[in-house]
Amino acid sequence: MHDIRSIRDNPAAFDAALKRRGLEPLSASLLAIDERRRGAIQEAEQALARRNAASKEIGEAKKNKDAARADTLMNEVAALKAKLPELEAAAKQSEDELKTALAQIPNLPLDEVPDGADEHGNVQHHIYGAARSYSFKPKEHVELGEGLGFMDFETAAKLSGARFVVLKKGIARLERAIGQFFLDVHTGEHGYTEVNPPLLVRDDAMFGTAQLPKFRDDQFAAHRTLSDAEINLADDQALFDAITKSENAQPNDDEILKIKRAYLERLDQERASLWLIPTAEVPLTNLVRESILDEKQLPMRLTALTPCFRAEAGAADATRAA
Repeated sequence: MHDIRSIRDNPAAFDAALKRRGLEPLSASLLAIDERRRGAIQEAEQALARRNAASKEIGEAKKNKDAARADTLMNEVAALKAKLPELEAAAKQSEDELKTALAQIPNLPLDEVPDGADEHGNVQHHIYGAARSYSFKPKEHVELGEGLGFMDFETAAKLSGARFVVLKKGIARLERAIGQFFLDVHTGEHGYTEVNPPLLVRDDAMFGTAQLPKFRDDQFAAHRTLSDAEINLADDQALFDAITKSENAQPNDDEILKIKRAYLERLDQERASLWLIPTAEVPLTNLVRESILDEKQLPMRLTALTPCFRAEAGAADATRAA
């Protein structure tokens, strides 16, 4: 994700780089959001600082037996306490707005990348090998697979809907063999470490590898409903929180129900925020997320053989994906 400080320091260069990608300038709108964000954060911090200072002054006023000043300060603290959640919410909202806006922007091109409106502007870097010539018209892999009885789209559609295929016989064996060969070569000859990672990951893992938010429509999400034990635990947690936070000696049913609903919603969101990995790159990259690595550990070469769950939304002939 782009650094707003870099955009703030050189907005013209940022917009110029976006133009090279065929995009409209965005620095002005981003900096406006950033200005609101910094203002909201500052206002919340100032209110918190004043509340803390006023709380200390209350003790001094009482020590000096200045009841009038103590009452004034207590009223001020109460007002600030009531207003702080609103200020903090505004700061978080503007922070989230900025993160969302920055996350939608693609990488900026390097200076050496040639400009071009489409693929016709590409510059050939090098050629490896030579294209094979055939005395016949080659068949696509799908046509070959179906013709040999190795690919079964009809049965896959009964099982899972469109975009799936059942591999059989030789091609199923070939896929398994190629995968094992790939792992053996990389681990045995090129110094890679084999990893068997989870196939389900959280939002942060998908966001950190640029799968979210741009490719959200291409992903499969897993949702697990709450168990009876988790719902019962929510009852106990809500009652405990209500007793702890309530200003009344005995919290009423509405307070408990409100806390329980918020707790269950949060728990449900955590359960829903699991994604089936679109590539092994996602869990492998996130193995070192938020970690500081010793230089001696580098380069770190990791490899994995995993299923890749991608919907390929909008892809040409998506119903025939294989």
